[in-house]
Amino acid sequence: MGRIDRTGVDIRRLRYFLAVCDHGGFSRAAVAVGIAQPALTRQMQLLEQELGVELFNRNGRSATPSEAGQVLLARVRGHLDELDKVLDRLRHDFAATPRHLALGICPTIAPLFLEPVQEAMRALPGAPALEVIEAYSGDLRSLMVAGRLDLALSYATAAADGVSETPLLNEDLVLAAWSLPLRRPVALAEVAGLRLILPSRIHQLRRIIDASFAARGLPLSPALELDSLTAVKAMISDEAGGYATILPRNSVARDAAEGRFSLSGINDPGMVRTIALLRPPEAGKPVPPALLKRIAQEADNLRAGAEVPG
Repeated sequence: MGRIDRTGVDIRRLRYFLAVCDHGGFSRAAVAVGIAQPALTRQMQLLEQELGVELFNRNGRSATPSEAGQVLLARVRGHLDELDKVLDRLRHDFAATPRHLALGICPTIAPLFLEPVQEAMRALPGAPALEVIEAYSGDLRSLMVAGRLDLALSYATAAADGVSETPLLNEDLVLAAWSLPLRRPVALAEVAGLRLILPSRIHQLRRIIDASFAARGLPLSPALELDSLTAVKAMISDEAGGYATILPRNSVARDAAEGRFSLSGINDPGMVRTIALLRPPEAGKPVPPALLKRIAQEADNLRAGAEVPG
């Protein structure tokens, strides 16, 4: 066979060569790599011309590597595996835009940031696919440590798990109920006497509330523990129920403005949560700078609109 003067070999053809060797013939290999058999046969002919040697012993529908093919087979698989590892590492560490981005977000934070995040991603040319996982803050941190999340919007906790926290917004916790005639912030002692619906203790919001009451030596016995934000809002919107709750201001400001229930500030410095941007302990996928900028802008917008009477 005449040798064609080539300075290199098409790597794609080497991958096809491996497929033919692995599957023992062109027809099964063509199915495995997803191309038509005549096209695969032509690619192998071109590879043989590039190398100037016969690579296969052809026998009807089967094809086994020739002596030269065996030499190539023994060497090329390891090199291609190493090449794949290098390319995956480059995509992971240096790609300007990853193909896929996993965002975690707390239920009470989602109404504040999720829509702007999705808008920012849609505006990016060639933006990665966005996967959104809504979960409580502790679960989000566990998912991030396990490598399941690329970034998250959650509570800042300063946990010793290596997750980096960038504070975005300090947000007051407020008292919400059907009727709150008081025109001033209420003291924790007054809140303790109400018929409260609070999240369970797996929720970081509840831990903040518990810590504030404990610091003041006040008892805290909620009438009901409920983790669904939607359900809590529905129950305090029912005048007959007589329930109250404690929630972040921005998560209930629109409901109060629309007259579903009333809000009052709480006169205690501990009744504050910090929304933070979380990133994995080790360098993860690059996040589009435009997305990070939009998140910061939305935090600024929320901070600017945080002044609510009471």
